Amino acid sequence: MTEVNIFIAFTAGIFSFLSPCVLPLIPSYLSFVSGVSLEEMRAPQVESRVRWRVALNSLAFIFGFSLVFVSLGVSASFLGSLFLGYRNLIRVLGGIFIVLVGIYLMGFFKISLLDRYLQFHLKDKPAGYLGSALVGTDSSQATVRAVLDAINRLVPHLRR
Repeated sequence: MTEVNIFIAFTAGIFSFLSPCVLPLIPSYLSFVSGVSLEEMRAPQVESRVRWRVALNSLAFIFGFSLVFVSLGVSASFLGSLFLGYRNLIRVLGGIFIVLVGIYLMGFFKISLLDRYLQFHLKDKPAGYLGSALVGTDSSQATVRAVLDAINRLVPHLRR
């Protein structure tokens, strides 16, 4: 395997931020998280109070967003070391689980719990910095699938 330095990892993060599925969402996230409309942010006489509110709410959003990824990394490392001795059993149980899910998806049996769909719609975000952090954790869970492949490729190289 080749060595990956911090510059390459940082560049990969920048490119994922600039991707077409993330970059267009930034203005709407800033507006939603801070409670300041895009017109207010673009106004010629933007007050420093408005800028501070956007900046601090953005930092709370980033904290919540980062909390999910840090938690995933810590828990994956902990669980990996905890279950290392049971990997053959886990491999067999995982295979059985995948076969059962395949049979379920083919429609041979139904599990009503799996046929449910749960979704929350926030018309207004919870107020304050805690609300911004909660929206950040929710957003990170939505983007985990998009960046997980890149993270999985980088983490083994960064551990060295």
